[in-house]
Amino acid sequence: SGGPLKTGDTFTGALARAAGENIGTTYAINQGTLSAGTNYSITFVSNNFAITAKAITVTATAGQSKIYGSTDPTFAYTITSGGSLQTGDSFTGTLERATGETVGSTYAINQGTLSAGNNYTITFVPDNFAITPKPITITATAGQNKVYGSTDPIFAYTITSGGPLLSGDAFTGTLGRTAGENIGTTYAINQGTLSAGSNYTIT
Repeated sequence: SGGPLKTGDTFTGALARAAGENIGTTYAINQGTLSAGTNYSITFVSNNFAITAKAITVTATAGQSKIYGSTDPTFAYTITSGGSLQTGDSFTGTLERATGETVGSTYAINQGTLSAGNNYTITFVPDNFAITPKPITITATAGQNKVYGSTDPIFAYTITSGGPLLSGDAFTGTLGRTAGENIGTTYAINQGTLSAGSNYTIT
């Protein structure tokens, strides 16, 4: 009320507000340095100023995986829009993933408990987590033989690296060998049908 200013007169300065930067709190707008000069007496009517949450997008890093049987890593992510967090702010919590331990299946990485606090609204972009086969090395036991004309034994072997198998997993099948029955000839023992399932890669 009482306006406008006379021709040639102008406002100087600016309104100010109560200090603070928290979401959910309102800050009173005050007259600050606003003036129309000594020819005017200003009665200022205050109002409130609100701070809304900063929107950021967090994206799970692509291509994350682990070897079957190993512990899950800490899932990686980046802020892909909305800029960095303000100085002094930080993330808490971690990303999580859908449960499962099968090689060849993918498991969605989700937001889990990741938060940047009440001052931020997170839009989360998921990605998939993969489980790769566990490499193991099987070595045929040295010195295996049989008496001419007898039935082949079950060929022995040991896990010489990457083992043991995880609890509940087991070998199926047996080692084989090159065909032949002549004394004085050696026959290569091969993997035959031996398998530990699709969760393992056997050398």
